[in-house]
Amino acid sequence: MEKKPKIREYQGNGVTIKYDVKRCIHAEECIHALPDVFSQHQRPWVQPGETPTEELVNAVLGCPTGALQFERTDGGENERPPVKNRAWFVKDGPIYVHGNLELIDPEGNILHKDTRMALCRCGDSKNKPFCDNTHLETGFEADGVGTIKESTEQQAEDDVLRIMVRPNKSLRFMGNFELFNGRGELLYSGCRVGLCRCGASKKKPFCDSMHNEIGWTSE
Repeated sequence: MEKKPKIREYQGNGVTIKYDVKRCIHAEECIHALPDVFSQHQRPWVQPGETPTEELVNAVLGCPTGALQFERTDGGENERPPVKNRAWFVKDGPIYVHGNLELIDPEGNILHKDTRMALCRCGDSKNKPFCDNTHLETGFEADGVGTIKESTEQQAEDDVLRIMVRPNKSLRFMGNFELFNGRGELLYSGCRVGLCRCGASKKKPFCDSMHNEIGWTSE
């Protein structure tokens, strides 16, 4: 489960950029967006300078993991969840989720609220349920295509996508959302499905209960 976050803050032009070290997996979208602001070759690695506020905000919003956040200090609007909840996965990598998100435990207690997350699907992250790039060390393999699952009617009463973290089991997605593969193809649209997080399912990204067969354990 998520450990106490280590947050670093950087003051920019009309905005405070916040960086959660544990949730960064170096997707580098920020670097591509503003290489003069975000660079691993400078210290500190975030140097907003006089970069326009909207450029900083847009770069932060491009961070798929939620490691980068922002807080407007000029009275501007802070981040809002998108209209639709969306999830997608990449070859040999995590599940990205973007939406009005709540991580919950089996009792319904909220563990974390956010709009952007990268969730582990190799089964070995040391920061579960979040990805921490351990899949690179273990050689986890999963294609970016996946299998199609029959969609269900969207019947959730609100716009929140609740992701239940169940001990020794899959991630249970509950709420209206769409799931895409690495090609941008829609695999599932519905409001209740289990996604594999042990890394062993033969029907990735969906759970097929292989966690029971391999004896996978996790909080």
